[in-house]
Amino acid sequence: MGKELIYMGIAELTAKIESLSAEDYNMVIMLVNKLSEKPENNGLKRLSENELVEELSASIRKSDTGATKSARAVSKSMREKYAV
Repeated sequence: MGKELIYMGIAELTAKIESLSAEDYNMVIMLVNKLSEKPENNGLKRLSENELVEELSASIRKSDTGATKSARAVSKSMREKYAV
């Protein structure tokens, strides 16, 4: 794929998120909520809706191609690390 960018539409991204297992879906929602509660000055980059869709699309593509750990493995690791 090289440096070529492929964008996922909001409907496709929403469908991917909604098709997650209940455990993985809840983990995504928890992470979004935690990030939303953080103050502006915490060093996190604010993303526009389009930038967020682009970032999530890229992440899902990596997951779909096996380039990243499974959501289940990441969820387990996060629960152990952060006791959530």
